[in-house]
Amino acid sequence: MASTVRKLSALDRATAGDLVRAALELAIARIRLGSREAQALAAAEAGQVPRLDARQMRLVERVAFAIPRVAARLPWRADCLVQALAAQRWLRRKGVATMLNLGVPRDKPTDFEAHAWLTAGDRIVTGGDVSAYVPLVRP
Repeated sequence: MASTVRKLSALDRATAGDLVRAALELAIARIRLGSREAQALAAAEAGQVPRLDARQMRLVERVAFAIPRVAARLPWRADCLVQALAAQRWLRRKGVATMLNLGVPRDKPTDFEAHAWLTAGDRIVTGGDVSAYVPLVRP
C-alpha cells in the first residue's frame, strides 16, 4: 500500500486523479454488475457512435490508459466486462458516446469464451486487441 501511495505521489496531478477516478469507476461497475441482469447490461443503443472531437479524444486516451492499469491492481474482479462498464460510465458522464461490445472468438467452436470491449468513435477504449473476436450482436 505504501508503495502505491508513493508511486501515485510521484505522478502529475491529472494522471493521479485519473487513476483514482478509474478505481472509483471500477468499484461502481463491479457493484452494478453484481446487481443487474445480463439482459439489462447488454442492452445498448443501436446506431453509429459519432466521431470524437479533440477534447473527447484526449479524455478517451486518458480513460484507456487508466482503467486497465488500475484494474490489474484491485483486490476484486475487474475483468473485461467490469472495465468496459467502468469506462463507459466515466465517458458517458463527460458526454462521450460509446458502444459496449460483447463477442466470442472467431476460431473457437467448442468451448464458450466471451470478451467485452468498449469503443468510442474508432478507438477501442478497453478490451485490448479484439481482432480475434466477433461481436455477438451488431447494431
